[in-house]
Amino acid sequence: MGYERKRGKLTEFNALLRGGSAECFSEIIGDLSILPAIKFVISLDTDTQLPRDTARELVGTLAHPLNRPEFDPRRGICTEGYSILQPRVCVSLPSAGRSWFVRLFAGDVGIDPYTRAASDVYQGPFHEGSFIGKGIYDVDAFERRGRTLPGKCDFEP
Repeated sequence: MGYERKRGKLTEFNALLRGGSAECFSEIIGDLSILPAIKFVISLDTDTQLPRDTARELVGTLAHPLNRPEFDPRRGICTEGYSILQPRVCVSLPSAGRSWFVRLFAGDVGIDPYTRAASDVYQGPFHEGSFIGKGIYDVDAFERRGRTLPGKCDFEP
């Protein structure tokens, strides 16, 4: 879609968190001195539903010592842990009939939406996934991953 879509905006936001320029944003309100201390970012769309306590659980999962990303300094790739956790994204049952477009692309919806759920095709054999812009990520690992080759860090546990 281009740089100006979500990946580019997240890159600009991450740069701001790490002391970069604020010129990419039309207005910033609040104390900017706390931004360097931010370790994780939860990125959502306006139509995303985040159930109660989910943010706390996502942070706890990503912060767990066994899930911290470890990079191979020689190859520059992540070999252990995770830099991004993504939720399973699907069309909710109530919203499946809102428009002809949604009906066309929602697939089969019904009583059990999990029977047809599939993970990202790249996650199994290649140990990597496609970041769809929804989820939680480690700011420093995300930025480091953006400058390296694919690695294990970017798929769901």
